[in-house]
Amino acid sequence: MGFTLVELIVALLVFAVGGLALASTSAILGRGLNTDAVRERAGRVAATQIERLAAGCRAAASGREDVVQIRSEWTVSRLGASSVEINESVSYEGSGGLRTDSYRAVVGCP
Repeated sequence: MGFTLVELIVALLVFAVGGLALASTSAILGRGLNTDAVRERAGRVAATQIERLAAGCRAAASGREDVVQIRSEWTVSRLGASSVEINESVSYEGSGGLRTDSYRAVVGCP
């Protein structure tokens, strides 16, 4: 049997709404993936900086550095003759604005 014009228009409308919903969802997922990638990169920047400071802990000093889209700031506190405390914070643009993650490590100096 044949389809009426009304049935075809309704079917096209249903497919159009489904396609728009799919396009909208993929845009949201894309933004989320981009934010996750920047966050992961910020975590690697922080971990690398903590490792550098731990390797030369006797000469470690506070400071800051900007790495593509990420601001890294750290403070070094002497806990005694043989250990330091490193507080690292990384700031980056997320989907909801500026985001800051903090990390802390206590390192023994050889």
